[in-house]
Amino acid sequence: MRHRTYGLALGFSVIGLLTGHSAAQPAPSPAPPASSGAAAPKTAAQPAPTTAAPPAAAPAAPAAAPAAAPQAPAAGQPPKPLSESLPSLAKAEYEGGKILYGDKDYASAIAKFQRAYELSSDPRLLFNIAVCQKNLRKYSKMLATVRRYLEDGAALLSADDKAQAQEIVKTVEAFVSELKLTVDEKDAEVFVDDEKVGITPLVGPTFVDVGVRKIKVSKKGYKDAIVSKQVPGGGAIAVDVRLEKEIHRGKLLVSAGVNDVIALDGKVIGRGKWEGAVPSGGHTLKVTASGMQAYQSEVVIQDNQTRRVDVTLNTVPTDSTSTILWLAGGVAVLAGAAVTGALLFQPSKTPVIEGNFANGSVLLKFDLGGPK
Repeated sequence: MRHRTYGLALGFSVIGLLTGHSAAQPAPSPAPPASSGAAAPKTAAQPAPTTAAPPAAAPAAPAAAPAAAPQAPAAGQPPKPLSESLPSLAKAEYEGGKILYGDKDYASAIAKFQRAYELSSDPRLLFNIAVCQKNLRKYSKMLATVRRYLEDGAALLSADDKAQAQEIVKTVEAFVSELKLTVDEKDAEVFVDDEKVGITPLVGPTFVDVGVRKIKVSKKGYKDAIVSKQVPGGGAIAVDVRLEKEIHRGKLLVSAGVNDVIALDGKVIGRGKWEGAVPSGGHTLKVTASGMQAYQSEVVIQDNQTRRVDVTLNTVPTDSTSTILWLAGGVAVLAGAAVTGALLFQPSKTPVIEGNFANGSVLLKFDLGGPK
C-alpha cells in the first residue's frame, strides 16, 4: 500500500512537469508553441508521449550514436515534430511505439521507442521512454533516462526544457536510493529484482526503487547471496555481501559386519559401520573380511543427499574338486596295491623238478621268467 501511495504521489507531483515534454505527437500541421517551454497539443488519435522542444541558444556537438544526431534548428525556429524529422525506419518504430503506448503496453512501447532512438539519435525519444518508465513505476530507470535526455539533447533543448527536466530529476530522486554494494569477490553478477544491473565492482552509481527490493549476487563456484532490502527512497542504502564457496557433497552411510573392513576409493575408512560427508560423484566402495567373499560396488553421491549401503558378506565356498580327485586317486592306489598283493601271493604254477644226490633228494624250483 505504501508503494502505491508513493507512485500516486510521484504521478501528481511530476505530471505538470511532464506536460511540457510528453505531450502527444502533434498533427501534421501543428501550430508553433506560444512560448519556448510550451508543448504541442494532444490528439486522441496519437496518445504517445514526445516532445516538441523549442530552439536552443546555440547548436552543440552531436551526441554519439549509431546514426547521425539531429541538428539543432535555426535560431527562432522550433524543431520539426518527430513524425516529420525521423528517417523512415526510425519513424516506423516510433509509430509502433505510439500504438503500444495508447494500448498501455508500456514495456513494448519502450522497446519500440528505444529502437527508434538507436536508428535516429533523436533525444526526444528518450523522454518518451522516460514517460513509459514512470507509468511502469520504474523510477530508477526513469531517472537514468531523463539524465541521459539532458545530456544527449543539449543541442535541441531550450533553457526551459532543461530546467523542467532537472526539476523532474529532483522529484524522482525522492523515490529512489543509491545502492552502495560491497562484495568480497570480483566479477560477480549483481541482480536487482532478477534484473542484472552490473558486475562487481559496480561502476558508477546504481539506483534502486523505493519499496522492498531483492538483491542477488551470483558467481560461478559460489552460492548465490540473496538479500531483501527495504528501500526508503532518497539518500543511499549500504549492502555488504560475503560469498560462500559452493561445495558439492553428500553423505554416505555404510553398514556391514562387526569385523568387516570398509574402504572407499582404495582407502580404508572404517570397520563395521561408517558414515560421513563425501564429494558428489561416483566412488568405489569395498568391504572385506577374513574367510569371506569381498564386496565391491560403485556408489553415486548426489548433492545434499544421503546414500545408505547395507552389506552382508558371504562365506567363501569350499573347493571339493581336489578332494574328489584325491579320493579317486586313493581308490586307484588301493586297487593297484590289491592287485599287486594278489599277484605276489598267488601260488606258482612252475613244475617241480626232482633230482638225485648222493645223500638224498632235493626239490628245486626254477622261475623261467626271472633274470638270467
